[in-house]
Amino acid sequence: MDVKLRMKVILCVLLVAFAAASLLAVLSDLGVLSGAEPASADAYAYELRTWQGRIGVFSPPDSNQPVAVADVYVQDLPITDRLALGRGVAAESREEAARLLEDYGA
Repeated sequence: MDVKLRMKVILCVLLVAFAAASLLAVLSDLGVLSGAEPASADAYAYELRTWQGRIGVFSPPDSNQPVAVADVYVQDLPITDRLALGRGVAAESREEAARLLEDYGA
């Protein structure tokens, strides 16, 4: 095998390893890899999640209609935030829900 081909193979292996490590980091940050069960709806008062393309604030968390909708489009957020909002982001109080909305740019 010539040197150029070896270098290309090594580069490809490194790129795949980097992509896999990045994906594992994202999944770990989202708690997907922790094995922990998600908190029950009784454990928190509010939940932020995607609703009609924007961020909806739900209370109680298992309700179908949001009590508020932020003027933040989920598609404009980073992928980690979009994934988290797709699963639901818990907030224990109204103040925490407001702080989370600010963090998302509302």
